[in-house]
Amino acid sequence: MSLRYFGTDGIRGVALRSPLTLEQVSRWGAAWAQVACKAGVKRLVVGWDPRSSSGPMSEAFILGVGLGLKVLVLGMAPTPAVAWNVANLSAEGGKTWGLMISASHNPPEDNGLKGFNELGEKLEEAQERAIELAFEELAEPTTISTPPAHLDLHPYLDQLEGITLPSDYRVVIDCAHGATAEAALELFRGGTIHWLGVPADGPRINVGVGSTHLGALTAAVIAQRAHLGIAFDGDGDRCLLVDGAGEVVDGDQMVWLLAQDRVACGDTPPGVVGTLMSNGGLAQALGHAGIPFVRTAVGDKYLLREMAKRGWDLAAEASGHLIQKRVGPSGDGLAAALSILRALLHRPADRRWAWTFRPWPQRLVNVMARDRKAVEACQDLVSSMAAIDARWGDGVRQVVRWSGTEPKLRLMVEAQEATWVDQALSELEAAARRDLALT
Repeated sequence: MSLRYFGTDGIRGVALRSPLTLEQVSRWGAAWAQVACKAGVKRLVVGWDPRSSSGPMSEAFILGVGLGLKVLVLGMAPTPAVAWNVANLSAEGGKTWGLMISASHNPPEDNGLKGFNELGEKLEEAQERAIELAFEELAEPTTISTPPAHLDLHPYLDQLEGITLPSDYRVVIDCAHGATAEAALELFRGGTIHWLGVPADGPRINVGVGSTHLGALTAAVIAQRAHLGIAFDGDGDRCLLVDGAGEVVDGDQMVWLLAQDRVACGDTPPGVVGTLMSNGGLAQALGHAGIPFVRTAVGDKYLLREMAKRGWDLAAEASGHLIQKRVGPSGDGLAAALSILRALLHRPADRRWAWTFRPWPQRLVNVMARDRKAVEACQDLVSSMAAIDARWGDGVRQVVRWSGTEPKLRLMVEAQEATWVDQALSELEAAARRDLALT
């Protein structure tokens, strides 16, 4: 049975519209509390990003929770701070879940509900399904609640330790007017720092800034003659980089740097987890270094499950989600940026960027659709994929999937030859548009 409301990263949509009207958000709070209580949960940590809708939604959700759980309000904070507090509180005693109100990299008019279990990891599908069922069965949520307690953000920031940059090091940091805008100011010190996307500002979150809009960062890095640019997304669970030449450094390259840094420190990682979207060049580079690599479906919850299964502590998505289990239970943009800076500064100044792998040619096309249609029901697309496999075999890798948060069909092709990528993508996109009645 498929989920109706939850996607790969919680429940997301236009804020204050179904299924995220304030009345529905209260019902979600009641449903969350009902399922959590049955699982023995005692406390719920609640945080949010600075979107204009986040405050009203947090109040509605907490009202719906009612008396079932003790609510601990973290307030405006990065998503990883919620996950970290949940894991710590559960370890100290007393099963704790978490709720982050955010739509991550989406525009300001969107919002969402992200749930975390007692490990500080995303909820399992069975838990999400139980919450959906409770939501649909509830007649009306409770309107009786006790005032929540409050959590301090600083213990989370303190364990990240922060960094003081060398006096001659120039960095541009883009906080996307999001949840990292205040925290980053405390964690990154010294050097010369040029700030973008500050302060936190709900109406401007992710608008022309942040990890999904790198143009502003690239221009600033070049204008400032910076050594590095860092861009966070709206809720701070990921980041991307721009080098001094203005070239984007994605999550695949970042995890390769962290793996090499650990090898140099005599602490070779037992393996690295990536996704279907991870570049073949990363797998090749790790293989040459003797570091195992495996792929999962797209989504940090799948990375985390594979890490737990194998006992590995390092994972990444090309989009900038880096999970370092030694630092925290989930993807953390601030932690990733700090680790990357430390790894770069471990290297001689003239060799700071002499570590990247050569990526295999890869392109991603997003096809916007009015309605989702199962990939297997797209006959032209399935036929096109089969024809590409027959023509190039292992020389081409195709990934076709729907976005978990938006009505976008993602078509990715990776190949050893760029011309194969272009030809295969052209065929796939044309077939998808026919199947989705977009031509």
